[in-house]
Amino acid sequence: MRKTATVLLLIISFSLIFAGAVAATPEVEVQVDNESGDPVTVTNPGDNVTIEANATTDEDLEDPAVVITVDPESGLTIDDEDAVMIYDGELYENDPTDPFFYWDDEFGWVWWIGYVYGDQLAGEDAQLYVSATISDVGNITVLADYYQWPEESNLPILEATDDFTFLSTAAEPVNGETVPMHNTGVPLAAAALGLMSIVGGTIYGKLR
Repeated sequence: MRKTATVLLLIISFSLIFAGAVAATPEVEVQVDNESGDPVTVTNPGDNVTIEANATTDEDLEDPAVVITVDPESGLTIDDEDAVMIYDGELYENDPTDPFFYWDDEFGWVWWIGYVYGDQLAGEDAQLYVSATISDVGNITVLADYYQWPEESNLPILEATDDFTFLSTAAEPVNGETVPMHNTGVPLAAAALGLMSIVGGTIYGKLR
């Protein structure tokens, strides 16, 4: 009986340790919203959207950053100068001369969270908002990879990842009031009425 109780205690202890490890895992979320602030499902080229990313951690991270990738690259035209970061309740606007959101030829679009204090401490949240324009058709995926880069490491360490996919389709406006046109520019309905008037007038003349 004592042996069984010891085993149960060990299982509970390991479970608590594992639960603590899970709770301490950094998390990142990414989403693309339309102009109404709702998540995009279907959109069209030329539509304006906002990329939103949220990075949270329950452990200290050294020099963290989120790399944002668009697949395909032509899917979105991103306005990096319009980027806004909210870090632990404080708002920061992107400065082209000293940016926290910028294009890097090696990594892609980089949201440098360490721009504020260098490290991100446990419990400090960061949000990113970036304007973009739909510039391609098909399924478009926005991927967010959350890294920290300790001084003793030669490469950044991936902590979390998330992605968001939506569909862009070619615009096909439908208007029930639109009337097909001849090459001459005369509406079919008007042409048909004119023809009926001519035929009707001829028949009426013969009947008289």
